[in-house]
Amino acid sequence: MFTKVHHVTYVVNSIQEMADYLEKNFGLKPEQTDEFTDRGFKAILYKIGPTLVDFFEPLRDDTTMAKQLRETGPGVMHVAWGVDGIDQAFKDLQGKGNKMVHDAPITSPYGYKTFNIELKSAHGIYFQLAEGEHS
Repeated sequence: MFTKVHHVTYVVNSIQEMADYLEKNFGLKPEQTDEFTDRGFKAILYKIGPTLVDFFEPLRDDTTMAKQLRETGPGVMHVAWGVDGIDQAFKDLQGKGNKMVHDAPITSPYGYKTFNIELKSAHGIYFQLAEGEHS
């Protein structure tokens, strides 16, 4: 079912400090910087081979990522696994008893389709599946 690691998302205190660090130490420059005020975070996005790597900085204290940052500090928020046929994968996993965060796959702010399996269904692991490329 999995075709690749689609993307890895980290939560950090400051996306600017992370961008400076990545450029100084690894020569990386972000492909994109965004602010999603409606969703409560700022983001920087990198493309490393076929994998997207993004860093989120919470803008509000009431978001899941702000809670993670408070409780465990900076780190991996989730890994998204690439799939082909995301709508069918959603139905198949739901048919196997998995509870989903939404009623169907959604379109991410970056233009690809994605869905999340509820933590309780996946033994506490945040499984996200994604299909499509960054637009």
